[in-house]
Amino acid sequence: MTIEFETPYGKISEKLVGFLRTELIGLSHTFKNITKAEVKLKEDENIIPSENKICKIKLNVVGDNLIAYARAENFAKAARDAIKDLNRKI
Repeated sequence: MTIEFETPYGKISEKLVGFLRTELIGLSHTFKNITKAEVKLKEDENIIPSENKICKIKLNVVGDNLIAYARAENFAKAARDAIKDLNRKI
């Protein structure tokens, strides 16, 4: 499985990237049909700062795609929420 990250201006810590990588690899061990994961972290300038960090994770699965989207006050919480959503979907 390949994992691609799209982040704003390099503002993402290596710790968060490591967390996401570990969780996504764990999902791929649980659900063998995942071929690719795309993680997009971005800031929404039109929303109040307490909820302007967005994490969108798209899993390419053989025959389908799973998408999780979360919004929070920081990227770490948004990433955790998106991973929880993916776990529920799988």
